[in-house]
Amino acid sequence: MGPILRLWVLGSALVETFLFSGCLLGWNSLSPILVELGVLAHHCHSDAGLSEERRNYTSAVYESNFTDVTATQQSLHGILEMSPLLGLTEPGSRQEGPGDLCISQEQNLNLAFTVGSFFMWGSFLPLQLLMGYTQIRSLRQIGGALISVSCLMLVYCCTNPPSLSMFLPFALVAQGLGGSCVTFSSLMLPHFLPGVVAIYPSLVIACFAASATMFTIIKIIYNSGISIVPIVLVYGAMSCAMFLNTFLSWNLDQKNSDEGNMYRVQLRLNCYDTVRKDEQKGEWCQKSLKHKFHASLRDRERILSLRRTLSFKRPEISATPPLQESLMTPTFILHLFSDSVLLTWIYFYVSSLNLHLRGLSGHQAGQRYHVSTDLFSSLFGALQMLGLFAAPLFCILLRNHRLRKRPGKNSKNEARTSYRSLCTVKRLCVVYSLRILLICCFGAVCLIPSLTIQVLTFILHIIVRTSMFMVSTSLYQCVFHKDHFGSLLGIHTVIMSLLTLLQHPLFLLLTGPLKGDPFWIHLGFLALSLSSISVPLYLMIKRRQKENHILSRRVYYHPTKTLTSQTITPT
Repeated sequence: MGPILRLWVLGSALVETFLFSGCLLGWNSLSPILVELGVLAHHCHSDAGLSEERRNYTSAVYESNFTDVTATQQSLHGILEMSPLLGLTEPGSRQEGPGDLCISQEQNLNLAFTVGSFFMWGSFLPLQLLMGYTQIRSLRQIGGALISVSCLMLVYCCTNPPSLSMFLPFALVAQGLGGSCVTFSSLMLPHFLPGVVAIYPSLVIACFAASATMFTIIKIIYNSGISIVPIVLVYGAMSCAMFLNTFLSWNLDQKNSDEGNMYRVQLRLNCYDTVRKDEQKGEWCQKSLKHKFHASLRDRERILSLRRTLSFKRPEISATPPLQESLMTPTFILHLFSDSVLLTWIYFYVSSLNLHLRGLSGHQAGQRYHVSTDLFSSLFGALQMLGLFAAPLFCILLRNHRLRKRPGKNSKNEARTSYRSLCTVKRLCVVYSLRILLICCFGAVCLIPSLTIQVLTFILHIIVRTSMFMVSTSLYQCVFHKDHFGSLLGIHTVIMSLLTLLQHPLFLLLTGPLKGDPFWIHLGFLALSLSSISVPLYLMIKRRQKENHILSRRVYYHPTKTLTSQTITPT
């Protein structure tokens, strides 16, 4: 592959990851469009008095906390004047859907989002298993095809929402699977294109985190007066272009991918001296294995005279610890629990953001309320672009997480490895502690009932979400055996995605007994997230024990000069 085609493959992979990988994380921008179109709203017209509930839903909860709403609106007046720049329009400029708020519709849409986001994360382990039977280009083509199918089903659903709303969950599942295939194939590129910069995987994660902006762009275009059908069709056509680009450009060789799993014995014995002197004799030399050994081995007499047949045995490999030992370690269990809680919290925050903004704005009827909620929702989507900078920053902080052995004696290599691992654990603990601090700040700001302060949660949300994959991969590479990295990461994503299904019951609790107030749910997540401080503490304790063990070893003095024995002959 030439350098120009190589750069094109790497660059187009990043752009395609940004466009198609994590769009479901921009659910707060897509769900208002679906609500307005009446998707999954088949239970909203059964009760004649439901419209009154839609208009007054959760208003009583925030009335006591926001008595001076007029002052809040005046403080936001300068921001609201910029709403036309973001494509926001007044409520009367477009025909409204079934109503301002329908509880059952919000719950149905949240269930569809939960299922789609589960497939977006939970398919990483099946994709790892699928890589043993298919090529990376085929995997990316499957991702592009799934995204195209999801766009077609979404268009089909929006053309007649009362009778075709059932296609929305399948569209979100296809969107999640396609985005997972795109992300996974982009992360696998450095294995097929050696020499890629070490920061490239972090750029892929950055594009995945910033991909939530795509639904925000779709929402802005939709608010400008264009129908949703042509917008989604154009987006699906872009995914077809990704399919063609993969088919034409991704001519990758997979022969290097199996070198770590196979053992091959190859004899590369060439008689260069003989070939240079006599070409005819050189041809005969290439055909005769015995002559090759005679010309290349100094001790040929001892080998060829005593043993006619040479047996090549597989070298002894150090025994790999069983995977069960890594799975049962406190580090893996604690980190898996903390990441599962964090991902469930993030999904709940994204799915309930619009309800949270509605409550914080006081549910005042009129145009100002609609525009202020829409503006902050679009601002949340625009701030997802910060992921493009957060992921490379974490990669720089964790840059020394890979162990690099230098050629030399075994004892020296072991000493270097132990010293480097101690330094790596120290760096990892510092970054992990920094992430815990950001999580605590995110949870504390979520508890503050202020609409303007919630902008800080938008920023902290994208930083915390971006750090999840970076810290997890660094932890598994640094602490655990190298042969367990893929298995641990796959099991980690599957279990974590299974636990994220709990965010839908939490959403039902939010729209039911809690009356739209997420204070207690955020407080519970914050309390559970504090348990993640045990991971760096445990790593530091193990590091200190290992450091004391290394320092307590005996030191032996080996003189540089050795005595030579002299033979004494009798006179």
